Amino acid sequence: MSPSPSATSSGWSRPATDPARGAGRLRQTGRPVSPSRTDTARQGHSTARQGHGTARTQHPQDTDSMEGTQMPDTTVAFIGLGTMGRPMAGRLLAVGYRLTVHDLLPEAVDALAAAGAGTARSARSAATGADVVITMLPNGPHVRAALSGPDGALAAMRPGGVLVDMSTIDPPTSRELAELAGRHGVRMLDAPVSGSSAGAADGSLTVMVGGDAATLAELRPLLGELGRTIVHCGGNGAGVSVKLANQIIAGTSMAAVAESYALARSLGVDPRLLFEVVSAGSGDCWALRTRPPVAGVLATSPAENDFRPGFKGILMCKDLDLALATAAAHAVDLPVTHRARELYARMSEEGLGERDFSAVFALLTKEE
Repeated sequence: MSPSPSATSSGWSRPATDPARGAGRLRQTGRPVSPSRTDTARQGHSTARQGHGTARTQHPQDTDSMEGTQMPDTTVAFIGLGTMGRPMAGRLLAVGYRLTVHDLLPEAVDALAAAGAGTARSARSAATGADVVITMLPNGPHVRAALSGPDGALAAMRPGGVLVDMSTIDPPTSRELAELAGRHGVRMLDAPVSGSSAGAADGSLTVMVGGDAATLAELRPLLGELGRTIVHCGGNGAGVSVKLANQIIAGTSMAAVAESYALARSLGVDPRLLFEVVSAGSGDCWALRTRPPVAGVLATSPAENDFRPGFKGILMCKDLDLALATAAAHAVDLPVTHRARELYARMSEEGLGERDFSAVFALLTKEE
């Protein structure tokens, strides 16, 4: 392979490769502060709400469905504080929702507790007294464990409450969990998201929702704080179905962008020029515009910070595994997705799985 052009001459730099209470509608305004809840650490709620009671950002395309209501008096339990869950929970807390959080990692919980969130030692404890329970977890088994069993959230949720699973899991599991929730008298939406951790923090995610349309209408004020675009995709399981289709495009296009930059690098093409030309041409795509995989091209790209994850490579591999398994169950062949999945699996093997999925570029160029 041709030697790489220097960082000073063309901008290339070498990436690191180290590893409602009751059955009616939820109360949306004027709800009195609930009494002390299960865990003593929840005392932080009162301070977190000071100055935030009316804070609300309405995204223009959602106003027609919000009916002028706001929901900051709603009590929310948020289970799962990973790369996406933590900034999403933080945003809900900042705009005035009474929030209790739970995660198996104490440091993730402590960060939100310091900002005023209540904390819980179990999913069941977090869900006790909550109007809405949100789960944002890595996979289906994690979601099932958080919801079912004696310490699961469903054991504590009140009839008429709403469960919103924002995880990316397979459609059959999502529908099964919706049926389980229904047996507890709980309404469930599957509402996976698309976007980075930065989008989670600033409320600009895209939210794909499966479930009852009337339930979604109740939750639009809350979901509108997390996402700029909220789309009702159909019944239970439809949201995660659309998300898997989205991930096929996101994962394969990112791999293609990485390959294009790897080739351009070997040919001595300035990466900034490549970005300028392709982003104005037929090769333009979200992966290119948000994640050019070379430092010095786009200030907000993960490549500028040693591929600090907005979305981890290991999670992209998991999502493509789900897409491939779902496709196989429906006799659909996805050869390009299969190849992209192999690349993201290799990222983990090479110690890159915890980095942003755009670090697939580092995998492709590590032998140079």
